[in-house]
Amino acid sequence: MTPSLRAAAAVALAFFALHLPFLPASLEDLDSINFALGIRDFDVARHQPHPPGYPVFMAAAKLLDVFVGSQLLSLALLSVVCGALAIVAMASMMAAMDGRATAAVAATLLAVSTPLFWVTASRPLSDMPGLAAALGVQALVLLARTDRALLVAAGLAGLAAGVRSQVVWLTLPVLVLALARSSGSGRWRRGASVIGAYACGALAWFIPLILASGGPAQYLQALASQGSEDFTGVVMLWTTPTPRQLVAALTATFLTPWPFPATAAAVFLLGTFGLVVLLREYRAGLVTLAALFAPYLLFHLVFQETATTRYGLPLVVPVAYLAVVGLWGIPGPRAGWFRADRLRVASLIVLAAPLLLGGQEALSGYASAQAPTFRLLADMTSARASADPSQAPVLAMHRRAAFDFRRPLEWTAPAGPPLEGRLPSPPKREWLEAVKYWNSGGRQPVWFVADPLRSDLALIDVPPPREYRWPDRLAPLVGGARPNEMDWYVIPPPAWYLGGGWALTPETAGVAREDGRGPGRQPIDGWLRRTSAPATFLIGGRKLSGAESAKVLIVIDDRPIQELVVSPGFFLQMIDLPAGALAGSGDYARLTVRSDSDQVAIEQFDFEPVRGLLFGFGEGWHEPEYNQATGRRWRWTSERAALRVRSGGQSAVLRVSGEADRSASDPRLVVRVGGRVVVDEPVGRYFSSEVAIPATLFVPGENLITIETNETHVPAETSSRSQDRRRLGLLISQLTLRPAS
Repeated sequence: MTPSLRAAAAVALAFFALHLPFLPASLEDLDSINFALGIRDFDVARHQPHPPGYPVFMAAAKLLDVFVGSQLLSLALLSVVCGALAIVAMASMMAAMDGRATAAVAATLLAVSTPLFWVTASRPLSDMPGLAAALGVQALVLLARTDRALLVAAGLAGLAAGVRSQVVWLTLPVLVLALARSSGSGRWRRGASVIGAYACGALAWFIPLILASGGPAQYLQALASQGSEDFTGVVMLWTTPTPRQLVAALTATFLTPWPFPATAAAVFLLGTFGLVVLLREYRAGLVTLAALFAPYLLFHLVFQETATTRYGLPLVVPVAYLAVVGLWGIPGPRAGWFRADRLRVASLIVLAAPLLLGGQEALSGYASAQAPTFRLLADMTSARASADPSQAPVLAMHRRAAFDFRRPLEWTAPAGPPLEGRLPSPPKREWLEAVKYWNSGGRQPVWFVADPLRSDLALIDVPPPREYRWPDRLAPLVGGARPNEMDWYVIPPPAWYLGGGWALTPETAGVAREDGRGPGRQPIDGWLRRTSAPATFLIGGRKLSGAESAKVLIVIDDRPIQELVVSPGFFLQMIDLPAGALAGSGDYARLTVRSDSDQVAIEQFDFEPVRGLLFGFGEGWHEPEYNQATGRRWRWTSERAALRVRSGGQSAVLRVSGEADRSASDPRLVVRVGGRVVVDEPVGRYFSSEVAIPATLFVPGENLITIETNETHVPAETSSRSQDRRRLGLLISQLTLRPAS
């Protein structure tokens, strides 16, 4: 064993020891659940696991499960073991590529230290076993000096495709390169032998896979089903060929594994210089590197969902290699304390240490708690066990959650939470199923599993949700996990809820446009819980275009309540309902809003008894905005933006978070209640403030809380690329006004 191989083996042993205490607390991704179900009962037709079937990987996992007795731990241990083997294979492959053993070990250390490699090695998935198999085959091909050795490598390459199908893109091209570089007579015979050896390796798992799947027809049907799922609702460059998607794919591939900006910049610069070094000094090595990883890079960028960050794991290897080639290519003194070899080692430590610390922190968070999905299911089971048996909940889900939760629910059955029923999840209109449920007389609690990126539940009076998230350091490394992060709303029969055509969020406004709904096209409806006491509701929105005013008629139970005349621009009205106005049969009164103009959008609504706290966005606020990719919502203030408030005689707490424009030099946040200043403070680029407002500052009836700033800007005046003529003050990303507890 060479010194470099001994060093790689020592690193692999340390890697294995450092990962054993941090095995996962639960399954997490749909793929991991499919693998676990496949260990119990291998059936590709039932997606146990999903096609193409991973037969070699599953055979290893099943064998390990005989000794471990836990599907989760079997899969996780297999990943850890393969992570250690990948280290030895990676160092061998890099040393075989250019003969510089020290640089090969250094590049291996850099790749292993990335948080993506460090965390993926504990995940109960096939990614790390697939990488280990690919790197092992690559090393064997590059080290092959005889036809027999090349045939062995080809046979193992065919076998490795049964570990993970993407291995093909990392092994076949280097076999082709080896054949192209072979010299002497018999090249065609050698090529045919390599093809035969590869086919034998592939058939060793393919034939049993077909037999276990019930025959070719059943297997092809399962494979076609999986292919349809892979291309449905998945954002990839093949289905979304836009510059933005290309940038997103490159970012996820080359920046996410290097999460610290300084480290990412250093690796990028060194890697670029490494390309130059190879181009100038070792073009054969550059060709080899391209054969090893360029086909997978192309496949990954075009045909894989790069938001699933683990798919970029194999590309950490060439990036680390190029960075070390660049580092080793920087000239330096050959003698003295600051000689080149010492500087290289010190630079490598500076690069790798923060990555390793960040990866260990993420791994610790990964192992310390169950994945969000299983934490939610455990909480649901616990809540159901302690609740009134007569109050069995009805489960509702956003479309993505409904699809992704099928496997977790199957895995936890029959120990999962007992449910009264489950509502359908039509895309973009899931909240309407809850509306139908309540309107048909349903009164059981609704457990709504919500996608945090969605905003349609703004049309229901929901309590604050329980949030299920990955730890901050871990979240980018498990990007694309399904199910991912989620919110759980426990909704008793609500105080109010709204149907279609309301524009309370940009998302629901878009759905209203798609459906051709709105108060000017056909009446829009909502429902208010009946009460004999006085009550108040607010309604607001915009007259979107035209110089003329429009009429908005508000009706409750077919009784006209008020007619508003709204001018172009924003409007907001608080409407008092006297005692008995909501009396009637049934639990809910029907609220109907109609207009004589199809340019009217209703963007605000709330309903409370008179003694409740009620507020709306008044003068000085711009329209709500929304980032569909991140789910982030915000509003801009002008220099003075007013909240119109009915306090109900209560003290309140105002929480406001946001950011100042980057052009602001010394921005301030000023909050007034009536004419009294309760906050006047400087804010940085980002700010968060909590303001206690005593009841004595509120007068009976309507009050004003104003949010002011001393610096504003007009985007069109500072950027030639913007046509935005609004005067913007502070970007408010979160604002709540709640009774003081």
